[in-house]
Amino acid sequence: MRPLASNEKILLLLLFGALFVAVNMMGLHAFLQARTGMEKAIVKARSALASDKSWVEQGKALNPADAWINAHPMPRLTPDEASAQLLKTERDEAEKAGLKVIEENILPSGNTPYGYTVIVFVKLTGPFEGVIRMLFALQSPTSWRTMEKLALKSDAQPPNVVAELELHQYFEPTTAAGSTVKAPTP
Repeated sequence: MRPLASNEKILLLLLFGALFVAVNMMGLHAFLQARTGMEKAIVKARSALASDKSWVEQGKALNPADAWINAHPMPRLTPDEASAQLLKTERDEAEKAGLKVIEENILPSGNTPYGYTVIVFVKLTGPFEGVIRMLFALQSPTSWRTMEKLALKSDAQPPNVVAELELHQYFEPTTAAGSTVKAPTP
């Protein structure tokens, strides 16, 4: 092999220099990609950790509600008993409040995400004050009753109003023998 000329040596040095710079650039690019990937993984892990932490905090926040539900269990009734109890309570409270029942209908009952429910639609007339008293008496959390819909209209006789209510009674269904029915998932 013959010795290299000076301009060949310069070209060879430039070639090796260019190769050295190219390899370093590829290494730097790979390093930056790995660093970006690691930063994304850290952000994703922090997000997952924050989400998990919020679930834990939410679970802790629901402990009092769980304790309340355990202290005040849903009544165990058959659907017929629940309907009869809701109608009786609605009529008694309307009478106490000085309201007149114009119309009442038992709507189809069924399973909701919150449990089994029976529904009564009732149309009342009487003083506004009486409607308010009745609403406060009916909506007791420990009795598992709610009012889902309310419409108030003026009556032909002015301090009176016409109120249309949809009352729900939540219950845990039982059979006639008293055993609890397993609720299907909605």
